Amino acid sequence: MILPARSGTPSGGVEALALAVAGFALFAAGDAASKLVVVESNTVTVLWGRSLAFLLVTVLLIGPHRVVPVLRGTPVRLLLLRSVFPCLGGLCVIGASAYLPLAQVTTVLFVAPLLSMVFGYHILGERVGPWGWVAVLLGFAGVLAIMRPFGGDFSWALVIPALGGVFAAMGQVLTRLVAQRTTPRAIVLYLALLMLALSSLPLPLFWQAPSAGQWWVLALAGACQALGQFSMVAAYARAAASRIAPYSYAQLLTAALLGFALFGEVPDAMTLLGAALIVAGGLISLRLAGR
Repeated sequence: MILPARSGTPSGGVEALALAVAGFALFAAGDAASKLVVVESNTVTVLWGRSLAFLLVTVLLIGPHRVVPVLRGTPVRLLLLRSVFPCLGGLCVIGASAYLPLAQVTTVLFVAPLLSMVFGYHILGERVGPWGWVAVLLGFAGVLAIMRPFGGDFSWALVIPALGGVFAAMGQVLTRLVAQRTTPRAIVLYLALLMLALSSLPLPLFWQAPSAGQWWVLALAGACQALGQFSMVAAYARAAASRIAPYSYAQLLTAALLGFALFGEVPDAMTLLGAALIVAGGLISLRLAGR
C-alpha cells in the first residue's frame, strides 16, 4: 500500500523518483521472497513470518524510543479499519502466488488504483469525469483478458488477486481519509502491528515451522515491505503524487523479471494484453490526476 506523505509543496527530482522506483521494486521483491516460501509452506505461516519481520524492521526504522509517541493521539479506530484491508490484500497476494505466476498476480493487483476511483466516487463523493470511467473500463477489460472467465483457460486462482485488488483499493480510499489526521509513520506502524496480530489468530491451525533458510527468506520479505513503505513515504515527501505514480509500473517490471529469474515464468500473450489495457487505464487516470 502506497502512503502519501503530508508534505507542503513537493517539487520532484531525481532523488524522489529514485526512492519511488526503489520502493516499488522492493514491494515486488518482497512478494517474490514470499512466493519462494509459500510454495513449500502455507499462506498463513508465510504472512505471519513476513509480518513479524515487517514489524521489527518498522520499529527499528522509526526508533524504539519513538514508537509510543508516534502512536499517541492517533485516530485508532480509523487506523485499524484502514489497516484491515492491506492485511487482507497481502493474504490474497501470498495465497495467489502459490498457484499463479508472480507477474500475473501483480498485474491483476494493478486494477486497485482504478477501483479506488470508483470507491472514492461512491464513498468520498469524489468527482469522476468521462475519461475517468474510460480508465476504469480499460482496467476492467484488462482483468478480463488475464482471467479469461469465459474460456477453458480460466483458473479460479485468478479470483484471489482480483479480490486482493478490491481490498487494496479500499485501503487506498481509507488512506486518503486517515492521512489527513495522522502521520505516515503512524499509518505504517499500525499496519505492521495489525498484520502481525491478525495473522497470529489462525496461526495455531496452520503453523508449519519454517526451516532456517525459509526464516531468512521471510525476514527478507518483511524487510522489503517495510523498506518499501518508508521509501514511498520519503518519495512522496519530495515529489507530487502525480509525478511519482507513473513509476509504479517498476513494480510490475520487477515482478516479471524476478518471476522469470527465480521461477522460469514467462507471461503469455493474453496476460501481456491485459497488462497493456490496465497500464493504459492507469496512465489515463494519472493524466487526469495531473490536471
